[in-house]
Amino acid sequence: MGSVDIALNVIIVGAGFGGLAAAIECRERGMNVVIIERYSDSNSAGDIIDFFPNGGKIVKRWEGGNVGKELHEIGADKIDVMELRKFDGTLISNIPWAINQEHRDTTYAGHRGNLHGCFFRCVQRLGATIVLGQSVKEYMEKDDAAGVRLADGQEFWGDLVVAADGGRSIARQQVLGLGDEKEGSGWAIFRTFFDSTEKQRSHPDLKEFMRTEKDNVRVWMSDHLSMLAYSWNNAEQVAWVLMHPDDNDIPESWSLGAAKEDMLPWIKEFTSPEAQALFEITPVGRTIDFKLVYRPPLEKWTSKNGRIILIGDAAHCNLPTAGQGGSQAIEDALTLAYCLQHCNRDVPLATEITQRIRYHRSNEVHKSGKLTRDSFHKVSWDEIMQDPKRWGQKRFPHLRPHDALETVSSQFEVIKQEIESGKNGSLDEVAMPLPPGGIFMTGDH
Repeated sequence: MGSVDIALNVIIVGAGFGGLAAAIECRERGMNVVIIERYSDSNSAGDIIDFFPNGGKIVKRWEGGNVGKELHEIGADKIDVMELRKFDGTLISNIPWAINQEHRDTTYAGHRGNLHGCFFRCVQRLGATIVLGQSVKEYMEKDDAAGVRLADGQEFWGDLVVAADGGRSIARQQVLGLGDEKEGSGWAIFRTFFDSTEKQRSHPDLKEFMRTEKDNVRVWMSDHLSMLAYSWNNAEQVAWVLMHPDDNDIPESWSLGAAKEDMLPWIKEFTSPEAQALFEITPVGRTIDFKLVYRPPLEKWTSKNGRIILIGDAAHCNLPTAGQGGSQAIEDALTLAYCLQHCNRDVPLATEITQRIRYHRSNEVHKSGKLTRDSFHKVSWDEIMQDPKRWGQKRFPHLRPHDALETVSSQFEVIKQEIESGKNGSLDEVAMPLPPGGIFMTGDH
């Protein structure tokens, strides 16, 4: 990809998918990278995550395609359709998983921990400095540098700090002067992942879901609940999630366990033998209850001097129902790294161009998560059954084809000239507009 004449020093806070993607993109452009993560090892938790072509195109370029190949090898790469079913198992519609071969080649899905490990190993191979088990307590900025102070007192300084530390990022408060603005959605999601045994795979009601010649995705819907399940890698890996009312106002956490008896009031509404069998084989102690919290989009992603920028969930905390959290973070990472590469060491210019390119697109995706969440729970069966295929496409819209590298390479000079000519204002006013027709191929998003 080429490199800058004098390598920029980039500090990345957070080794989630966005932080790791930023590290990869910056290292492949010759920058020096330090990535700081509060956890002591690569993330092995979580259930399923998807990266769709807008993010997958970026991943496919890494290390000459080797990262993408590994993701396909360890993930779910044999999905043909998403089966949309009524709560009793009645098939409503088959939603194509990929619209063409390129779409399939650049779509990745699998266990969050396994895919995360693939990103992490790429960062290691590219030679970034990785600091694990250390929390950032303070973001700091000077006119010509930015840094962080860790809990143990260590300080790291560089040309830029990238805050990629999630929706509860302390950078929102310290860098942007914001509180943790959020609203309870009234919903939560039971989430689980497990490696299946031969006995579990041979359950008589799971013959179709546990087919080994393909990877499988099911969605069951009731009037106010939804359940999504995957099986892949010869049905040896299984994950499912169930969105339900947050009637107990649970705390926001990635580790809040859910007892099987607590799930029964919601599971029993899915009378499909397949859904019931899937719940039956789920091991005890492998399910969490994840609170859905909506955080509104930010009006600005950068610090006063432009040497700290928030990306990924720290900047736009997508609900899982958008299906785009990981892919949007990767788009941020690519855009930022390209701008840094071409900014002639003017880091504030690079971060300003980045947020102007990404702002409206990321916010439109962000908004779609809320709309999609609500659409699952306002089901009109009469409307659905009149045209099941059309409704399914509306409920699961594809993003229009988008190449973040092509976008930033074509817009960098345009936006640079706008900034240099004095085009100022809020991001809502000066950011790159959405394309005609919006960003979704179908649906009312």
